[in-house]
Amino acid sequence: MNNVSTFDVCDGVSFSYIKSDKFKDAQISFTFFYPLDTNLVSGYSLLASVLSDSCSKFKNFRDLNKFLEETYGACIDYDIFKIGSYHAISLSVCALDDKFTIEQGENVFKMVNLLCELIFNPLVNDDCFDEKVVKKRKKEIIDLINSEFLDKRIWSMIRCKQELFKNEKCGISKYGNISDIKKLDGRSLYSIYEHCLKKSRVKIVMVSSSDYHKVVDEIKSRFKSISRSVDFEFESIDKKVPKSVNGVSEKMNVQQCKLVMAFRTPFIAPEDTHAMSLFSAIYGGIPTSKLFMNVREKLNLCYYCSSRFDSSTGVLYVESGIEKDNVEKTKNEIINQLNLIKKGEFSEKDVEEAKEFMVQGSKAVSDSLGRVCDWYVLRVPIRVNETPEEFAYSVSKLKKDDVTDCSSKIYLDTVYTIVGGE
Repeated sequence: MNNVSTFDVCDGVSFSYIKSDKFKDAQISFTFFYPLDTNLVSGYSLLASVLSDSCSKFKNFRDLNKFLEETYGACIDYDIFKIGSYHAISLSVCALDDKFTIEQGENVFKMVNLLCELIFNPLVNDDCFDEKVVKKRKKEIIDLINSEFLDKRIWSMIRCKQELFKNEKCGISKYGNISDIKKLDGRSLYSIYEHCLKKSRVKIVMVSSSDYHKVVDEIKSRFKSISRSVDFEFESIDKKVPKSVNGVSEKMNVQQCKLVMAFRTPFIAPEDTHAMSLFSAIYGGIPTSKLFMNVREKLNLCYYCSSRFDSSTGVLYVESGIEKDNVEKTKNEIINQLNLIKKGEFSEKDVEEAKEFMVQGSKAVSDSLGRVCDWYVLRVPIRVNETPEEFAYSVSKLKKDDVTDCSSKIYLDTVYTIVGGE
């Protein structure tokens, strides 16, 4: 996957072409980035769903699906996510690559053209989105928000981040909130749509064996009609050392208590975060990690216990599912395992196993179209330009001392728990 070409298409629009003969399908995605903003986030989230529904050429979801079926069963998808302090909405299409079609050409371009129709020629009348579509898609986004609360593992992580990033952009929900979504209508959504096209930074990724030049020409012609004025640059969040630990406990009707612990670190991309990622793997990111082998297996304190490092914010998260009587014991043992690593009480074998796990994970990126696209999209706002192969090489060079060095700069900031009770 070293055959990657990246260049600017126009102001604030970057295009990456990853030439690959490995897949029968091709994938193309358009991702729009903008700083998280409480006044825009609900509208951006709804916009992603509405744009995937229909356009001027295909005025309803039925007609759109019929066209997709006729083009070798292509599929349209949208996604809503956030990276650090940036919101992102994405539209993508997955379709049979040209060389596998009967015509052996033009299928990928047809799909790019379809994406452009959805994005640049949506179903709009008099600067207003179709109200039936908006109403239907509002319900969809509201259902997504409600589903997060129903899954207490997801909800506990969301609540921990809200407490950790209180009064910071990073704490804003990727979907926005239900009350703001309910207020949106076709006309107000069109205003947000115009903002998105003019103000967002855009990343376009194409994974295919087909030539990309005609695709780029089409994209350039579409953006040429937009008066773009991008008003931000991607920046890292500020580094913080917590002055004290913020503990929050909430009662809910749950059988299994949830614990999330958030640790601040100074390792924030685009600075080198590989050693911190390796620490997280040894600590709680792989099946032989310290948290799993000790907190879960040896001491039997919880149902699960794992760690994850977010390089966009420099935060290490530890999450666990536990019985109420074991909450404090689990917290203490999680801290104990961290302190043991700080003291260097882990082996070279631990390091090599974690490195191998990470290297194999980066190699697996090339096994999936979606993972390949995600690899190049998710690194845009953190300004990290490395291939999976380059990532694997950097990890392979890390030593035990690199892990102990970064472990000394990890500080507990927030502890969030959900405990049983009405």
